[in-house]
Amino acid sequence: MTHPLSFAQAFLFVPANRPDRFAKSLATRAHAVIVDLEDAVPLSEKEAAREAIRRDLAPWLQQCPERIVVRVNACGTPFLEDDLRLMDELGIRHLMLPKAESDAQLSSVVNALSFSPVLIPMIESAKGVDQVKAIAAHPNTLRLSLGNIDLQFSFGLQCGPDELELLPVRHQILLASRLAEIAAPIDGVTVQIESDAQLQADILRGKRLGFQAKLCIHPKQVDAVIQGFQPTAQEIDYAQAVVAADKAAHGGVVQLNGKMVDRPVVMLAKFVLQKAGLQ
Repeated sequence: MTHPLSFAQAFLFVPANRPDRFAKSLATRAHAVIVDLEDAVPLSEKEAAREAIRRDLAPWLQQCPERIVVRVNACGTPFLEDDLRLMDELGIRHLMLPKAESDAQLSSVVNALSFSPVLIPMIESAKGVDQVKAIAAHPNTLRLSLGNIDLQFSFGLQCGPDELELLPVRHQILLASRLAEIAAPIDGVTVQIESDAQLQADILRGKRLGFQAKLCIHPKQVDAVIQGFQPTAQEIDYAQAVVAADKAAHGGVVQLNGKMVDRPVVMLAKFVLQKAGLQ
């Protein structure tokens, strides 16, 4: 997990047919900008969107290729072949694959390119959930992403604001990521752009469930996502106290504030400090 996008927290979507927004998106603090050829682009504008990438994104690919991801169209659509031809032409290596449903689909994408791409498969269908372990284990998969809106449709769910109904899926995505030893997954979007409270609640839920990043659909969400996935001052203070107590006990079991501190607790504390850049 040494690739820069393994540690990215904020992934900001920008429609591929809006080249006027490319520079604005890249000017944010987003760790990655996802240029979207799929849902954000009407069927009649797919070719125009590809031309916009060819014309207006190419200079940015020279300056910051590690920050640019392209979401191509899904396997089985009539648009993917042309998308991949463009990726090959421009050497765009970071691809988000929507509606991923098998490791065979990922291999077909890899085989269509003259280089080995970095893939971020989106799990957003019942078939994708069923095959999530195989998708995570594919050698080109960097990390998984949750397509929470499409997934609700696929399952016929009517989710509440907390998306409690999707908890089992989030656990499966996290488990598949851990088993495949890839980077922590990317949580889905918050569609309520004007609701800071909903965004904060969604970030906290994702963080508690082991997700370490989130998809953003508006630049105003980026800073909140970055800050939200960082350890809080309280978490850092407690982690430092745990590590200090462990050091004083020479690795033995101790109590801290009435709680037992053993090896798993120490490892979690060190993980918090590592995320904060203090370990």
